[in-house]
Amino acid sequence: GVAALVWSHFPDCTNKQIRDALIKSTEDLGVQGCDNGYGFGLVDAQAAYQYLKANGCGFSVGETVGGCNQCPECSSAPTSSPVAFPGCPDNERYFKVSITTDNYGSETSWRVTKENGQDQITGGNYASNRAHTERYCIPNDACTFEISDEYGDGICCGYGNGSYEVWINNVSKGSGGTFD
Repeated sequence: GVAALVWSHFPDCTNKQIRDALIKSTEDLGVQGCDNGYGFGLVDAQAAYQYLKANGCGFSVGETVGGCNQCPECSSAPTSSPVAFPGCPDNERYFKVSITTDNYGSETSWRVTKENGQDQITGGNYASNRAHTERYCIPNDACTFEISDEYGDGICCGYGNGSYEVWINNVSKGSGGTFD
């Protein structure tokens, strides 16, 4: 499944490193952290790929345990299959943003605005050193994505290896990590 797909891009990683990358790059669902309803959350192959691309396979992992104990320091990890995003109405477009935060995730925020500057959706106050993915239907006239860092140093590479990518109707429209 997803582990095999990610591993195929990083064959030098161990199985434990692949599992750890999947755990650290998931989207938390339900109660924050591990819970009985969603485990640690929703696996995201793209986010795991980005995590390993940024961090490589040189990290150590602890002993193999299961359940919520497999990654005590994590706030999210995969246990369920991805759920398809419901279709957007004709007057809206599918918007997805994936952000891997640096050491100061709470400083990162973003917004999508209409031509007149009115906010349509916003995000922020993220946990540090984690992958976050958000999906929305946005009006067709929502046209500007802006990401910012409260301190002004972006999310890569002075204080961690953060990055972001934005998609509209499943087409990548921008990515990076260095910005103000």
